[in-house]
Amino acid sequence: MGLDSLLDNCAALTLFAATIGAWFLAAPLPLSARLYLRFGGVLFSALAVSVPLGLADAASLLLLPLASSALMVSALARFARPLPVIPACLVLVLGLAAGLGALLSGVVLLALVPVMIAGLAVIAAAIQGIAVMPVLAGAGLIASGLAFTEQGARGGLLLFCAATLIGLSRSQLLRSSSSALRGETAQP
Repeated sequence: MGLDSLLDNCAALTLFAATIGAWFLAAPLPLSARLYLRFGGVLFSALAVSVPLGLADAASLLLLPLASSALMVSALARFARPLPVIPACLVLVLGLAAGLGALLSGVVLLALVPVMIAGLAVIAAAIQGIAVMPVLAGAGLIASGLAFTEQGARGGLLLFCAATLIGLSRSQLLRSSSSALRGETAQP
């Protein structure tokens, strides 16, 4: 076993552990955000399992666009306004279609487009919701797409996916701890 495959297996184990952690960390989230976040986590765990089997290149073409679409729907539901069912399904179907198109044609850019759009949408929704960690998670999603295009950067792809999951599942909104800034008056 070479050093590259050992590092890829360690990154896959990290991603798998991050999906388990994100599952539990997403428990207090609203239902509309939690379901899509967990669905994206399950897709990322399938990507992690495909690494030791030697199927990561083909699996990432299919799973990365679909998982990023699910994370985008989750972030929109959490920090902006939840998408209605039909547009949310359309986003997921477009992510799946882009992944299938990339898998069947071999054109990697078809799978990259939904990942970049999803990353930018996560950043925009998190900025609107005044949340710092999801902004970084959106940047991690974009970085995972960029690592996806680079040959031999599978470990980076997996680690960026893990960081994205944890960043979206466990985030704190910026809130003031001062009661004067929240508009509360002093009690006599």
